Amino acid sequence: MPAMKIGCIGPSDSINLVTEVAARCCPDITLLTYVRERAEDSWQVLEQCQRETSGTLFTGIAVQEGAKARGTITNPYEHIQRGGYSLLRVLSEMNRKGIKSGRLSIDVVSDDILVEVVREFGVELEDIHSMPYALHLSEQEYLNRHIELYESGKVEAIATGFGYVYSELKKQGLPVFRLYASTLQIRDSLSRLTGRIKNLSLRSAGIAIQLVKLKSITRSSINQYDDMKNGGRFYLELLEYVRAIQGSLFNFGTEEYVIFATRGLIDSKPHREHFERLLSWGRERNIIFSSGIGIGATAFEAEKSARKALDNAVKLDKGGLFIVEGTQIRGPIGEEDELEYSTHVVDDKLLEMSKKIGISPSYLDKIRSLMDKTRKDTFDTSDFAACLGIGERSARRVLKKFLDSGFAEINGREVANQVGRPKKMVRLLI
Repeated sequence: MPAMKIGCIGPSDSINLVTEVAARCCPDITLLTYVRERAEDSWQVLEQCQRETSGTLFTGIAVQEGAKARGTITNPYEHIQRGGYSLLRVLSEMNRKGIKSGRLSIDVVSDDILVEVVREFGVELEDIHSMPYALHLSEQEYLNRHIELYESGKVEAIATGFGYVYSELKKQGLPVFRLYASTLQIRDSLSRLTGRIKNLSLRSAGIAIQLVKLKSITRSSINQYDDMKNGGRFYLELLEYVRAIQGSLFNFGTEEYVIFATRGLIDSKPHREHFERLLSWGRERNIIFSSGIGIGATAFEAEKSARKALDNAVKLDKGGLFIVEGTQIRGPIGEEDELEYSTHVVDDKLLEMSKKIGISPSYLDKIRSLMDKTRKDTFDTSDFAACLGIGERSARRVLKKFLDSGFAEINGREVANQVGRPKKMVRLLI
């Protein structure tokens, strides 16, 4: 079996360390390296890395987020964390160099790790200035803050997980120490990444069945010939999609089609986007259709899931696509109100809550998914209805159930532009 190709993105010193560990501990891996000294530049090599390898290992969280900020990650990926060992090694090095004081500025490492090191190893830190990694801060801002703390006399040493920050502070002759990952952390990260790649390979081999159901060919035809002509156009467009996913197409009458394919192709981003374009093409011509994709280990399981997905899609006025795999449902795919939730809830707290509110566990999980996606817990009736794709009367009835059961509260009233009746704002307590 050929060695698995893994790409490693990060600054040269970290990449050298990963290369050494991989060569010594992971003989079944071929490591391809892509050096970028600044974390914010990691996106520049992301596309090439993903084209040449099966997965990407980022040398740190900042390198990973730098790639995400301006690139799109499509392959499995993992980043190497900095834990207690990284900090202990820095403290040991400081001690060897005669820096006894615990006055230290440190970045990247989380406050939880700092507390763990103090508790577990009895380390005494006189005055520590912690700057955990934050998405909104650039490497330059971390660099400036370290310099400011040192020049003001608040710290006597600096510990950083950023390769760029380390090299810049070194140039200025400041007492800076590099937070390197341990051999164990690198091995664990490589192990998690190879596991994800293998799981993806197994999942990609699963069976996928897609059902496509025409809702209406046209709303303006004056004769049967126009209906047949538009139906023929739709069939040709659908055929192009089926060819792209290397599937097989069967039609039952003129209203329903069944597509057989492998999960890896039908559920990939490019092919989902292809089908989204097909939906848009149909809407522009008043050719409305709905679709459900079911994924399973057997054809029976995949078809059963596809029916469940299609049942959700046909409820949409303008058609749409849902995907069901096991107990998870996603959709409408590509739309602003796309959600992922469970069709079979086993969480005891959620089951008990749904019983008290008087709605199904699956619907409660859908609402919870909506709150996670929108990062909101307060809605008015129209907003709640739009987000869930239901009528305002139904939304009002659902919110009342939350209020009556004590799982929601009135959180003020809002008047848009001081016109009309005030909108009651309901805060969900789940």
